[in-house]
Amino acid sequence: MTMLGEDDIAMAGEYVLGLLDASAEAAALARIAIDPNFASEVDAWRNRLQPMIDGNDTPAPASVWAAVSSRLPHSSGQDTEPRSPRFWQILAGVSTSAAAVLAIILLQKPMPAPPPPPAAPLVAALGSETGRASLTARYDSGSGKMLLTPVSLKTGKLFPELWVVPADGQARSLGIVRADGASEIIIGPDMRGFIGEGAVLAITPEPEGGAPGGKATGPIIASGKITTV
Repeated sequence: MTMLGEDDIAMAGEYVLGLLDASAEAAALARIAIDPNFASEVDAWRNRLQPMIDGNDTPAPASVWAAVSSRLPHSSGQDTEPRSPRFWQILAGVSTSAAAVLAIILLQKPMPAPPPPPAAPLVAALGSETGRASLTARYDSGSGKMLLTPVSLKTGKLFPELWVVPADGQARSLGIVRADGASEIIIGPDMRGFIGEGAVLAITPEPEGGAPGGKATGPIIASGKITTV
């Protein structure tokens, strides 16, 4: 006894609706005889579509089909088959049957869950009371990228080092940044948990290579809280 795949289920439905060609219909009949699972699927399709098979749907009034026929273009002489109202009735029935097959298959197959919405970016405006240093920071928690753009930043012969100060109050270095242009920093996975709304970003002037031992040696010349856009 074999397990049925999506193609097998669709074949059973098309057999019940009479949509298979001669060779495919013969193959379906053979499977019904030897494959109990396939035979059961055929019976299930018959039960689902019995109202359609029995013709219990209410036909459109003759006046409707007459109106449709009157609006159809006249034959150009190239058509080999007349397009009578009966033709359009049959075509509509086949289209409805195919739509029913597709709808049932889609209902049987679970739809994938929608992707989660992207996280809102985090931003911070860093400044000082004297107004001599100011920067903007934008952080994407999905990629770990932080873009730091200085508006005014002067540290003399020293180098600006960026720090994050989360709720525990302990400053953690995020590295040396540029004073004369934008810096893009990739925050390591071990540091991303400290960067969130309410944490503080700060800049201190430090020696080349960064603060010795990860402890700031210079004063804070600019700082600002991280907020969500």
